[in-house]
Amino acid sequence: MSQFKYSDEEQKINKALKMNQDQSKALLDDPEMAQSRDSADQSIESSLALLKQLGKGDSVAELESQIQSERGKRKLEHPPQLEEWNKIVQEAEAYTPDTVNLEDIMSEAEISAAFQELDEINDQFSKKTSIINKTDLSFLAIATALQVTKALLFPYIAAKAGYGNGFDPNERMDHNDKFIEQKHKEANDAFKEKKLANNKGKTGYWINILYQTPPYDITRGSPAADIQLHGGEHRLYTLGHDPILGWLFGTMNILTDIVTTNHLQSRRVQRNPMIILPGNVPIPTMIQESWEMIKADRLNLPAAVFAQAQHLKSDEFTKAGLPVPVLSVINEQFASKLYKEHYDALCFSRDAKIVGTSFIVSALIDMIIGLTHGLFRDENVPKDIYEVRTRKILLISNSIASSSTIIKTAITSNPKDLDIGSLLNTVVHLFTDIRFITKVKKEFVESEIAMKLQAELSEIDKLYDEI
Repeated sequence: MSQFKYSDEEQKINKALKMNQDQSKALLDDPEMAQSRDSADQSIESSLALLKQLGKGDSVAELESQIQSERGKRKLEHPPQLEEWNKIVQEAEAYTPDTVNLEDIMSEAEISAAFQELDEINDQFSKKTSIINKTDLSFLAIATALQVTKALLFPYIAAKAGYGNGFDPNERMDHNDKFIEQKHKEANDAFKEKKLANNKGKTGYWINILYQTPPYDITRGSPAADIQLHGGEHRLYTLGHDPILGWLFGTMNILTDIVTTNHLQSRRVQRNPMIILPGNVPIPTMIQESWEMIKADRLNLPAAVFAQAQHLKSDEFTKAGLPVPVLSVINEQFASKLYKEHYDALCFSRDAKIVGTSFIVSALIDMIIGLTHGLFRDENVPKDIYEVRTRKILLISNSIASSSTIIKTAITSNPKDLDIGSLLNTVVHLFTDIRFITKVKKEFVESEIAMKLQAELSEIDKLYDEI
């Protein structure tokens, strides 16, 4: 009768281990194999002796040293071919149909040594983290499992949303599409009628602002004006088309008939005929002229802001799209590369939402763990000290989930090859398996994960003294 209880999966592992153990012992005890090994060893020894007699002793020693230093790094020329687990289980079941216990595989001394090693790992882990009670350890496992689950689900959700991908121009409208022009005109008409009604029918230059072409949409004359707008890519190089900076520079450009590039160079635009004129217009001058236009008629600024909004909106879903915000000012080459690959402001907005959602989910997980862990606080434990324990659980769980190679290897080397159900099922099984949790603890104790956290843990430990 075994002192341990086994799940069906554990019983399969026991049978596979027993079969492997017996087969390995049979190889060791096989007299022919033993004779072959002895013969090979004797041949090696006689060869080494002969080489030394021939004066090659130093070369042999150097080669032995090189082999020793590269031990574990060299790749096998003929690596073993691993069988599928299901096939191994079938062979093991046929080999030993009866129940196999650990006592059939390991001696009492080996079992005792395994438990001793387990106690040592748990003790070292507790010393490293100061997490010693079962409740905190349970929350650590749950928090880590939740963070791992989030990390596994992210690629699926991101892939479904097209994370990192550009758009297909064939699915977008032309910049001069009749539908866009019609909607643009209807919006301008509605704005004009509303303002006329509120202004007792008084007209002004603000109506021109609504209907005329924005200055940053004019490219003719740009070479002579010593600015390159690159034809169809002019949206990338004019700040009026920037989804963020455009609200400032685009609005001022509309008020003053000036075009400003991503190099913060400004040129005045002539309306009849429409052409960019040579001669730099300093930014302060453009600001001053904008302010004068705003003071000249209280409707000029609302009209300019509305015209800017409508222009960005009409360009947003076209084949050229709008550039990634601000990037052309910081890194024009990279911005151009993205723009040519049809990665625009809408793509960036989509990806930013996905990353933001990932951050929010992590924060929610931390919040849930923190609140739930707080429910287990004993009244005799000060709240401040208990919150320090909670903070440690969250810090360590995040580090283990993101850094543990054991977790990454145990779940899958390529998550895309598994479906979500399989991944979640794997996570549940792993984080309820004491052997797996022990391996993760051992890795934490022995690896750089603990070293990376040590400084932060020390800071948290100081809070105990302060409290």
